[in-house]
Amino acid sequence: MLTSLLLTTLGRASAVKFQQVYAVVDSEYRVLWVGGEWDEFALSGGANGAISNKVLSTSVMSQIAGEDTRAATARMIDAVLKHRRTLRLEYRCDSPGMARKFLMTIQPMKEGRALMVHDLRDAWHFSPPLNRWHYDSAARDTKCSFCGNVRFDGDSDWTRCEEIGERHPTHVTYDICQPCLLAVDRAVEEVLDATDTVAPVEAAKLPR
Repeated sequence: MLTSLLLTTLGRASAVKFQQVYAVVDSEYRVLWVGGEWDEFALSGGANGAISNKVLSTSVMSQIAGEDTRAATARMIDAVLKHRRTLRLEYRCDSPGMARKFLMTIQPMKEGRALMVHDLRDAWHFSPPLNRWHYDSAARDTKCSFCGNVRFDGDSDWTRCEEIGERHPTHVTYDICQPCLLAVDRAVEEVLDATDTVAPVEAAKLPR
């Protein structure tokens, strides 16, 4: 994707390129192909271990933190493969300096494969930037995998990143907040309730 979005931070306008990343996975969730701005996106989030030559032929689940998040992802892929219908879900995948809203589309392909496309739909700067965070299974604070909100240790409620700023924890575990869990449920239910099927995406037509 070559279009850009003008963002304003502290009175200065800056252009941010819209990103599209995609992966082809099989029924065992093995990554067969990645494309778009995959490496650029991985490096922007500090995920050096997720660049293309390190994820190919591995399980996509190995790149997903949090048992419930892996289960939700598997559930969505399984629904698409079983019912041959497209699933769509909006989610957030922020960097410390920027909030990023994506649309994930999972489409069936031939031979029991699924195409997962992630399109950047909107972005805005955090001011001040958030602390850079890392996954730590022993961390006491929790981050939602789909919206990025944080549940601090001892709290029952989730706090939006826009309200946290420099208080963002540096180490987090990952889980799914209730609104995002319901959004996943709705996305899967729409696949199950649909009456039509879609033609499988052909590998030759994937963007390079």
